[in-house]
Amino acid sequence: MSLSTIENAPRIAVLLGASGATGQKLLPLLLNDLGYSKIITLSRRETGISHGKLENRVVDFDDLAAGFKGLKVDDCYCTFGTTIKIAGSEAAMTRIDHGFVLDFAEAGLAAGARRFAYLSAANADARSSVFYARLKGQTEDALKALGFADLAIFRPSMIIAERTDRRWAESMLFPLLPLVDKMMVGSFAKYRSIPVESLAKAIAAFGGQQGSGSKTLYWQDILTT
Repeated sequence: MSLSTIENAPRIAVLLGASGATGQKLLPLLLNDLGYSKIITLSRRETGISHGKLENRVVDFDDLAAGFKGLKVDDCYCTFGTTIKIAGSEAAMTRIDHGFVLDFAEAGLAAGARRFAYLSAANADARSSVFYARLKGQTEDALKALGFADLAIFRPSMIIAERTDRRWAESMLFPLLPLVDKMMVGSFAKYRSIPVESLAKAIAAFGGQQGSGSKTLYWQDILTT
């Protein structure tokens, strides 16, 4: 349980991506954070989770701003994303991983949010020739331009988690991760795998880090948060 020290009234946070591997681990941590009086999830369907502090708002992702109707929020968390296989095309993935994320962030700002946590990727680079890395990097740059008082960008590499949509490459690589991780040293350490529980814990810690400004966290930063 987080013991965030809050000087003012308990805050309200909004989470996009609660049904994903990381979001599923993050949501309980946010609900247990004494610094929050309410956690709101935006999703396409009901989460099926019942908690006194939880409000699940079912929304049309083409109108994410509607999910903030009547809200005055403080913090936004985004663990939302897809894969090219699920999206079906680069254009569709761009709409999901970039467009929806920016729509969520802009709606959060309009509802009063001053702080934003975003789950990105270790290889994010707006100038990369690799589509996925370039998309994540462009999304990061767009979020930075919005002017949140605090912006935490989490850049894990391989996330160790049980997934129903696990990619075949992940299934083949997972048994080899202990050996591969040992080979990732120096500047390559940021590409080491990380348990989803550790990642969620680091993201949840953002709730107690008011005034932290803009920061990017890699493998080592995430594990020591």
